[in-house]
Amino acid sequence: MRVAVISAYYKEPRHVLRRCHESVLAQLGDVTHFMVADGFPDSEVDSWTGVVHIKIPNHADYGDTPRGVGAACAAANGFDAICFLDADNWYEPNHVETMRMIVEETGAQVVTAARNIFSADGRMLGICKESNGVDFNDTNCYFLKRPVFPACAAWLFKDARESISGDRVFWNAAQTGGYTRFHSTAPTVNYVSTLAFHYEMFGEIPPDDSKMILKLTGGQHFQMISYAQFKATGGVPNW
Repeated sequence: MRVAVISAYYKEPRHVLRRCHESVLAQLGDVTHFMVADGFPDSEVDSWTGVVHIKIPNHADYGDTPRGVGAACAAANGFDAICFLDADNWYEPNHVETMRMIVEETGAQVVTAARNIFSADGRMLGICKESNGVDFNDTNCYFLKRPVFPACAAWLFKDARESISGDRVFWNAAQTGGYTRFHSTAPTVNYVSTLAFHYEMFGEIPPDDSKMILKLTGGQHFQMISYAQFKATGGVPNW
């Protein structure tokens, strides 16, 4: 089974990109890393083992267009499965093999995985309680078989204002597409979070620079503010 891992990247430091790539390189089997530069390519990536380096203009849509472009390239090149991995995150060495075994045992077309949440300073906060394959599934935690590839159009053909919540747009596509799904409770994805919600999930007070994604009162689309801004409004702003 040929597996493509799609990583959109922007201006992440090289050591962060390398951590992401080395975690893909450590996977068992036939795995290729599609690294899609969102307007700011790192020339060193051209020489990395096992990488297809794609360079596109910046789209400022939280990596949605690069994910869609990478998925299209993988599909056109005959890959059997697609995963997504944001550049600041990384896999456990057994991630792809775990997903592949579940596909072989269950016949699922979509396999979702549990994730560990890390703070920006590198502390592990715990296993995510939200991304459980029922209420939600994070972008980094998918293993998609070929019948699901058309759902990747959701990254590209949507209202640009939905990009801030593109992960939920794609989750909706995965849920409503009639695909067979299975969730792995093994946390084989490591996710670095700057979201206030994740600190609160594990009983911590969020740092002021952590982010909140909320809707304006009466609004249809999400916007992002800092936790400090949220506190300054007394915690009950016009959101």
